Amino acid sequence: MNKSSEFEETVRDRFIRNNHFPRLLGIELDSIGDGEATLSLEVSDKVLQLQGIMHGGAIASLIDTAVAVAIATKAEPGELFTTVELKVNYLSPISRGRAIARATLVKKGRRIVVAVCDVTDSAGKLLAKGLLTYITL
Repeated sequence: MNKSSEFEETVRDRFIRNNHFPRLLGIELDSIGDGEATLSLEVSDKVLQLQGIMHGGAIASLIDTAVAVAIATKAEPGELFTTVELKVNYLSPISRGRAIARATLVKKGRRIVVAVCDVTDSAGKLLAKGLLTYITL
């Protein structure tokens, strides 16, 4: 099920345009669906670590933001939530191109949300895998 373009613009404003940290990194919202979101980030010098590959913190931030957007597709108006656990397995480095995060909700309960997120490059190579837990406030 695809969300309306009006809803997508509202989510884009809240989580990307008006959210300073994802905007600072250059995170972009590619698409949203029912309990799903795809966000991406162009790998540039500002997100590289000293060895010339994308910093793990930038990857984790991309994952965390993608999951927040996926949760927003299922949240009630005004519902607030925050990360309580984020586990990332870094599987392959990326030094240029685009990192693409695809987040999917595993379960959204009354208070706890569990989600997974795969980060790939433009060719589909798996770079990182995240498992996250959020809590509804």
